[in-house]
Amino acid sequence: MKRIAKHATTNITFSGLTGGINVAQSPEQIGETEMQECENFIYDQNSKRLVGRGGLSPDTLYSFESDIKELSYDVGTNTVMSFLEDKSAFSIIDGAKAISIGNLTGESIPTTAKFQNKLWIASGAKLQYYAFDDKGIRTITDSPLCDICHQRFARLFLTKTGDDNAYFSGIGDGAYWTEDTNDASTKQWTEIGYGDDGDIIGVVPLATDLMFLKSSGKIYQLVGDSTPDSWQINMVASDVDPIGLQCATNIGSSVIFLSMQGLRGLAAVADYGNIAAQDIGDNFNSLITTSMVSNPRVFKLKRHRMILIRPTSDYRYFVAYNYLLGVATVLKFGVPITSIIETANEIWVASGKNIYKWDKAYTKDIDMAINYKMKPRDVIGSNELLVKALDTKFTSDHAGIATVSTGKLSVQVPTNSRKKLRCNHSTDCISLEVTSNNRFELDHIAIEVADL
Repeated sequence: MKRIAKHATTNITFSGLTGGINVAQSPEQIGETEMQECENFIYDQNSKRLVGRGGLSPDTLYSFESDIKELSYDVGTNTVMSFLEDKSAFSIIDGAKAISIGNLTGESIPTTAKFQNKLWIASGAKLQYYAFDDKGIRTITDSPLCDICHQRFARLFLTKTGDDNAYFSGIGDGAYWTEDTNDASTKQWTEIGYGDDGDIIGVVPLATDLMFLKSSGKIYQLVGDSTPDSWQINMVASDVDPIGLQCATNIGSSVIFLSMQGLRGLAAVADYGNIAAQDIGDNFNSLITTSMVSNPRVFKLKRHRMILIRPTSDYRYFVAYNYLLGVATVLKFGVPITSIIETANEIWVASGKNIYKWDKAYTKDIDMAINYKMKPRDVIGSNELLVKALDTKFTSDHAGIATVSTGKLSVQVPTNSRKKLRCNHSTDCISLEVTSNNRFELDHIAIEVADL
C-alpha cells in the first residue's frame, strides 16, 4: 500500500474510438481515438458509435441448387436477383418465393442497370434484360458483347474487358443496337483512351460525366450529353493502378476505387475545375494490399455509409470502410461470402447455395460464435508504469462477458454494465486489448496509472 500511495496518479481513458484502425504508425504513436486492431466492429449508421456487428440468420432465407455467383437489388420493384454459377437466374419480388427466369449468356460476374423500367444484365456475352414479368430474361442478339452496363445520356451503354470501346444504345431504347451514321439517335460508340492498350475495368458516373478506369493505370473522363458531337474524352489520372472488375463506386461528388496501393479516390479540384486522384486509405491500406488478389470485390451499403472490400482469396475477410467517417475496421465472417446487397430494410449475404440475413438481432454467424476484438493505442511512460485501477463500462442488449487485458493483467468484465477493480502491477507498456464472443458497445475504459 505504501508503494501505491507515494506515486502521483493519472487517468488514461479510452472512449469513442471513432478513428478506426491505424496500422501505418507504431502502436504508441497512433491517435487517441484510433486502434491497432478492430475486428467485427462497425460504426452505427445513426449514432456513428463503434458497435459490434450483428450475425447471420440461423435459418436460410433462400437456397438454390447451384452456388450463388452474385446478388443484385432493384429498389423500384423491391426485387432481388440471384445469379448462380450454373448461369441460371432467379427473381425474388417483395420477399416472395424465388422464381426461375432463365439463364445468362455469359460466364462473368453479372452487372446490372435499371433503364426503361427494365433490369439490364451484362455477363460477358450478349446483353439481356428482365422486365419483371412472366416472360423471364430476354437476350438482345445484335448487342455488343459486354460485362459492364450502365445508363447515361438517355442511352444504355456497355463495355467489355478486352475492348477499348464504349457502346451506346439508341436514345431511349436499350434494345436498339443498329448504327446509322446519318442519325445521331441510333447506336453510337467511342474509343476510351486512343492508343491505350489497357482494358476497361470500371465505369462510374460522377456528376454529369462518366469515369472510365483502365487496367493500364489510367482514368478517363467522358463529358457531354446525348449527342455524340458533344462527347469529349480527357485523361484525368495516370499511374493509379485500379484493380478488379467494377471495384469502383460513386460517393456523392467523388469516386472511390480499389488500386494495387489500396483505397483511392477521385474528386473535383476547386482551384482548377478538373478531377484529381487522391489517397484515402493511408492508415489501413496494408489491410487491403497484403495478399491482394487480382479479382477483389467491393460492395456498397449506402444506408450504412459503408463499403465492404474483400481483397484476398479469403472470402470470410472484409475491410469495412465507413466513408462518412473516413475510417475502417475488419470483419471476419463464419462462412465465405460471395455477394452482399442492401435491400429496402435489410442486408442479405450469399454463401455457397444459400442466402442469409445479416442483422444485429442475431448473436452468431448461423451457429458459430463471433469473435469481437479491439486493441487501442499502446501507452508507454518515461519509466515503468504502475497500474492501480481499472474501470470498464460496456453497453449490450444482453448479458455477456468480455476479457480485458492490459498486458500483464487479464480480467473478465460484464458486457452490459460497469465494473471497477483495484490492482497493483507494473509494466513498461500498457497494451490494452478487449475480446469477447458477445456483441457490445464500448462506453469507456479508464486506467489509473502512475509513473514509477
